[in-house]
Amino acid sequence: MLQKYLTRLCPGILSSVVFMTILWLTLAPHPLPESDVTMFEHADKVVHALMFGGMFFALIIDRELWWQRRYEQTGRMPRGNFRPLFLMALSVIFYGGLIELLQGWMHLGRGCDPLDFMADITGVILSWLISPKIASFLLSRR
Repeated sequence: MLQKYLTRLCPGILSSVVFMTILWLTLAPHPLPESDVTMFEHADKVVHALMFGGMFFALIIDRELWWQRRYEQTGRMPRGNFRPLFLMALSVIFYGGLIELLQGWMHLGRGCDPLDFMADITGVILSWLISPKIASFLLSRR
């Protein structure tokens, strides 16, 4: 059932939404309301890994959707290789580093933390390992 909705998406929409959400959550001074929920130490690192791993996953889904559209138009499936995945991973990592630098420069109560950037990289690497398989399963392309 999820495949029906995912395949109707225009390639690029999912990653654009995730891109803007991450931008809001990382650069807004107080993006979420205050709560009394206590988090474990370094929970923000896990959140960073999930956000940037999710960004990479959204790019993978969009790539698969683009491939599907191209196959429907030409009858040929584009070849998957290492280079596009590597470039997508580098772009997400660069985005994470840029956000950390912006947090330091903007002085809005957010700090530039190298450990957050390492968590971003970790999230991208872990997502790289599992996202192509999950995307193929969700879009029923095996």
